[in-house]
Amino acid sequence: SPLLLFANRRDVRLVDAGGVKLESTIVVSGLEDAAAVYFQFSKGAVYWTDVSEEAIKQTYLNQTGAAVQNVVISGLVSPDGLACDWVGKKLYWTDSETNRIEVANLNGTSRKVLFWQDLDQPRAIALDPAHG
Repeated sequence: SPLLLFANRRDVRLVDAGGVKLESTIVVSGLEDAAAVYFQFSKGAVYWTDVSEEAIKQTYLNQTGAAVQNVVISGLVSPDGLACDWVGKKLYWTDSETNRIEVANLNGTSRKVLFWQDLDQPRAIALDPAHG
């Protein structure tokens, strides 16, 4: 059955959306202000943005005690939206305070600003990696 992963401000949770009881399991807790979340199925990696910590972070879903890793921790003010190109192995995000859309490798390297002009508080982002 389908699994639903969502950010709940202070934690990231997982729900079996096809189950009889919609009880959630906490994947990551103790967060400040999680906003967006992405799950990389092939590696079991969970990425999320934290607006208060001004960061993009990552951990692994099926590894007990997996450490939380910083992916992007500088130059962010309000990282709201997050999307992943699983084909090109890139993370894309929006920052509603800097009015930017940025991209980096999944580990945060090779970061660059894609759009910064004529944007007014971009919040969400979606990709279609299958079609380029």
